[in-house]
Amino acid sequence: MFQRIVDSFSKDVFLIYLLYAGILLRIFLYFTLPGLGVDAHGEVINFILQKGRLPLAREVFCAMHPPLYYILALPFFYFDTLQSQKITQIFSLLLACGNLYLLFRLCKDLLPDILTRNVAFLLALFLHSFVTFSLYVSNDTLAYFIGTAIFYALHRYISAPTRLNEVIVAILLGLGLLTKGTFLAFAPPLVLVVLLSLWKRDVPFMTILGRVLLFGFVVFTLGCYKYLENYHAENRFVVHNLDFFHYMPANMYDGDRSIWYFNLKQLILNPTYFEGDRSLESIYPVLFYATFWYKFCEPFNGFELGSRTAFKYIGSILYMVGLVPSVLLLLGSFVKSISVLEFLKKLRSNERKSFEKGLEEAAWLSILFLSILLVIIAGYKYNVWVCFQSRLFLQSFFPIIWILYTGFIFMKERFYFAYKAGILSMVFISVLCIIYYLTEGIHVLMY
Repeated sequence: MFQRIVDSFSKDVFLIYLLYAGILLRIFLYFTLPGLGVDAHGEVINFILQKGRLPLAREVFCAMHPPLYYILALPFFYFDTLQSQKITQIFSLLLACGNLYLLFRLCKDLLPDILTRNVAFLLALFLHSFVTFSLYVSNDTLAYFIGTAIFYALHRYISAPTRLNEVIVAILLGLGLLTKGTFLAFAPPLVLVVLLSLWKRDVPFMTILGRVLLFGFVVFTLGCYKYLENYHAENRFVVHNLDFFHYMPANMYDGDRSIWYFNLKQLILNPTYFEGDRSLESIYPVLFYATFWYKFCEPFNGFELGSRTAFKYIGSILYMVGLVPSVLLLLGSFVKSISVLEFLKKLRSNERKSFEKGLEEAAWLSILFLSILLVIIAGYKYNVWVCFQSRLFLQSFFPIIWILYTGFIFMKERFYFAYKAGILSMVFISVLCIIYYLTEGIHVLMY
């Protein structure tokens, strides 16, 4: 069986077949998954339609977010209802398919080992948190798309650091900040990329300074609206709905146990927060892990079998099988952290090609790490367990595929048995996800 899998996944053309499968899955889920996710983003769009203006952060539950997604979704919502949101969900479907296509292009262009690339791409096709939150009426859908577009534009810029490519990256970052505050994590690495790219090409200092200032000006001009509005209304640039709406118990921090403890057995026995073990809500590694591989804290998302019935234990199997690629993700992160540190040590002496490759990888890794750190900071500040969700940093999804790919390559070169186990685990996870989506979707269509 393994050899059949290898033979199929080793074909370069197989990647485009996977792309088509991912698009078909998203179309199927559009007809079965409701537009309403766990957060009431439709209320913000409805407010704009009814009042003819943008809401302040205190006025609507999700109004602490920047407004770009809501403005772009407004023409769809005009023909929709707050109770349905299916027409508005078409916009999410288009973004989800566009995002998958950009990930396809990045993987095809930047991950050379065909077999490993195709297996790693399965993560983009089927990962529950990524797929479902790409399809809800939610600013996550636009954030994921813009995040991937930034990585695509970044690659073009590093290989050709022209002013035009620079402005394109700046525009995308500004639009990201106009979509969701998590794009604050993108800003420092991207500014450094511009500075170092021009420095390596011996551009005069004053020219570098001018172009960095232009980059910042474009980003600020496009992305500053919500932060200035917050300062005007609340005397601070960044606010959160938890500052105004206390909709669940806080004070979940349980000392060092919250940070370091991980009990897979406990999670397997209680695969969802709904009617599960409430003590898991204070264990942050468990929350990140569980919300990455399954719908741990989405009890009411239209797919009810996986929350209310014994079918939820398909999540338990996902948690068990997901341990293998999770280890590969951690391994890939470690390997690339070492190589980035080596790159930084030789920053001046690197030849142009190795410099460009090292700089791009350093940008990918730092954006991912800062995105995760931003989520952790928010969770620590508000001390509410729902902040510790993997979906909140999935605008950096391409680096996740890349570090999984790196972990695979490391094992392929040293421990081929572990490499085979990783491939089988990813294929098995994909099969489990297909079973989950089809079972829930057909149940929705029938009942």
